[in-house]
Amino acid sequence: MSGSRFIRAALAGLTALSVSACVSLLPESEPVNVYRLSSPEPAELAGENWVIIEIDTPNAPRGLSGDQIAIMQDGVSLAYISGARWISPAPRLLQTLVIDTFNANNNQLAPTRADDGVRADYELRLDMQEFEAVYDHGVDAPPLVRVRIAARLVAEHGRRFAGARVVTADVRASANRTSSIVAAFDQATRQTGQEIADWTAIRTASSAD
Repeated sequence: MSGSRFIRAALAGLTALSVSACVSLLPESEPVNVYRLSSPEPAELAGENWVIIEIDTPNAPRGLSGDQIAIMQDGVSLAYISGARWISPAPRLLQTLVIDTFNANNNQLAPTRADDGVRADYELRLDMQEFEAVYDHGVDAPPLVRVRIAARLVAEHGRRFAGARVVTADVRASANRTSSIVAAFDQATRQTGQEIADWTAIRTASSAD
């Protein structure tokens, strides 16, 4: 999506979401609620012969790089839910969830961050292409949460390309309420995180053969 699509909705007359739907738009003086994504239960990492995967903070267009919860009403521009924030910027939120998913899989892949100072066997580079709730059935209906992540796996400090794919998850919110929209984000993001972890395990095993 082009940069022109990521326009912060700050027009006072923007009334696409009704108060009765329990979702409103910016501007708002202070956030009312802060939300996080749930993570799978971690497994204990023990033993030897781990494949170290450095998981980069995902790249994201400016409209998705903050802690606002993004929505799309007209298929062109982004707005944000008023009175609600992610607990951290969305790219960091996604990075943490992917790391937690790797930790829970117990498949001999050990995830790290760049600032851990660990020499990694592979680097997983992620691009956050979509991370928004889309009002595809009108402004009063529950939106469709869409998460789309492009993943690239490189080895030997970027000298060898090991694979790439795009992972997408669409989850319909159960209601047009902030809590229901966040729950749909949670489900979609966990689905994409698991798919990325499974794909990485397959690619690293194939590269080792």
